[in-house]
Amino acid sequence: MQRIFPIILIFLISCSNLEKVTLYDAEIKSTEGINGFTSINIFSSGGTDEVWGNSNKLCNPMSFSSMDASIDYSLNNMGSSNIESTKADFKVDLPTVKVKDKKGIEKNSLHIKTDYPATCDWIGMGIGWDGWQGKDLTNIIEGAAIEFMARVDEGPIYNIPIVFILEDYSANQCYATASYLGIDGGMVTNKWTKVQIPLPTFSYNQHNIDLSNIKQLLLQCYDKIDIYIDDIKIVSHKHKYKKVDSSLTVVDTIFPIDIFSSKLKSSLAIDNKYCNNFKLKTSPNYNDGNFINVHILNDCNWKDFIISWNNWLYTDLSSSIYSVDLQFDLKISNLTSANITFDDYSGKKMSVNLLDYVKHDNKDWQQVRIPMKKFPIRNSEINLKEIKSIIFSFTENTNLKIDNIKLTKKI
Repeated sequence: MQRIFPIILIFLISCSNLEKVTLYDAEIKSTEGINGFTSINIFSSGGTDEVWGNSNKLCNPMSFSSMDASIDYSLNNMGSSNIESTKADFKVDLPTVKVKDKKGIEKNSLHIKTDYPATCDWIGMGIGWDGWQGKDLTNIIEGAAIEFMARVDEGPIYNIPIVFILEDYSANQCYATASYLGIDGGMVTNKWTKVQIPLPTFSYNQHNIDLSNIKQLLLQCYDKIDIYIDDIKIVSHKHKYKKVDSSLTVVDTIFPIDIFSSKLKSSLAIDNKYCNNFKLKTSPNYNDGNFINVHILNDCNWKDFIISWNNWLYTDLSSSIYSVDLQFDLKISNLTSANITFDDYSGKKMSVNLLDYVKHDNKDWQQVRIPMKKFPIRNSEINLKEIKSIIFSFTENTNLKIDNIKLTKKI
């Protein structure tokens, strides 16, 4: 007995040096989500009433697909000439399959496809994830993003023409779009591509939406699209850009408004590492600083560049649109087709043909002036209080220079 006591004493002393271990740390961490928010999985597969499309089949872009984001389908696009045919000298007797045993298509991903018919008022779908319960986003709105995987059969595409809309249980909505900055590599190809839409980019400050009681995520198409989307979820994300205006709206009242003169505030497709079609350049023979050099080459599919002169805030031109001209300097080497477009944050656009306003026989710098009232303002139904950007679109073999883009009062 005397020998047993020292052994017990040593064992008890050693126990005092053991670290305290929580047995269910892993389980707790897995259910914490993001800052206490656990409704992070929006879509991984179909089969429940959480996913719905427009009841009008013509205006419903959504169907389910067996495509799976965990599989690289780009390897399946090899030509049939590369596939060898081998005859097998064996026979297999398969059982007869009854109709009731036949399986429908696997609902692994969403297939969003529409030709955007003009007769549709709304082309879209919705996901009332996590059993349609009210989701409280207030604690994660500044530090998270909606992330999904996307791919196309043909492409690539550099823009996803879908408005992503958060709706609360009072039918109030706020929205955002997937910008070039949120697409890995700047384009969606036939390989699954990660896309992120930061929650701070949604217009919740402008619209009276209850972030503590979110009902569903809506996807609204605003142009033709054929894309697969899978693994939609909410992830932690640090958004690099801050809102500088609580209302998100800038009312331009001091003219001229500088869209581009020598520096770009916010733009897409100009001076990036993926394509050389649009570059900021200068020339010894040019005394006005930088200009935008447009040289559309066949080795790049980008034929548009976009400028947001108010750093992607909403621009309100509703009170000045009919008394303002779009003005810029242009030097043409080769130009066969071009359009200028203004778009709003719901995807509506108004465009004019640039060729109607240029002097084709002038190979030197010329000033182009287009009255804003020449744009189809009413027919386009564009929201003049929520102008997003100006878009210059060209075709192959275009070669020209643009400078001093501005909105100015009519002469």
